[in-house]
Amino acid sequence: MLSGALTRLRTVREDDLDWLVQESGKPTAFGEFEPFLLGSAEALRWQFEEDRLLSEARMRLVIEDLAGRRVGLASIDDLDLHSRVGRIAATILDPHERGKGLGTDAHRVLVSYLFRHRGLFRIEAFVGAGNSAARSVLRRIGFTEEGVLRSRLFAHATRHDVVIYGLLAEEWLARSGPDTLKL
Repeated sequence: MLSGALTRLRTVREDDLDWLVQESGKPTAFGEFEPFLLGSAEALRWQFEEDRLLSEARMRLVIEDLAGRRVGLASIDDLDLHSRVGRIAATILDPHERGKGLGTDAHRVLVSYLFRHRGLFRIEAFVGAGNSAARSVLRRIGFTEEGVLRSRLFAHATRHDVVIYGLLAEEWLARSGPDTLKL
């Protein structure tokens, strides 16, 4: 389990699978910008049985608040340990829990873990161009906007641009100081 100031990130358990499918399928889960496609409940269960949603290249983690309530989903994708690069995302699925700093904290936890404990050199994040809240979170924790992938995302019958953000380990370490991650 990874702990931040407001959140804990933990591996997905079998009893989380129905919750993930149900919550991720709600129109309010990702707003108009970033649909998160977990696939069918059967496919999710199969993948869970195969690798517990943890592999060398990607992982899914449940975001809990400090009271232990499931509030969101975090991901690490395209983890390349040779180049020491990975991509992250964290989404608070319940719209009533947004705006409380949980998503920012979950992103900080992911970044700290990947830089300090996995030895990455660079972390990337992709976000819908119109998702000003997510873009603000990334800028707040030190990510730099690096470019736009035009018409990259198809959601809700519309094409959307995706903004690429990047953060280097040296930038993070200069900002964050002593290790703040509790394992």
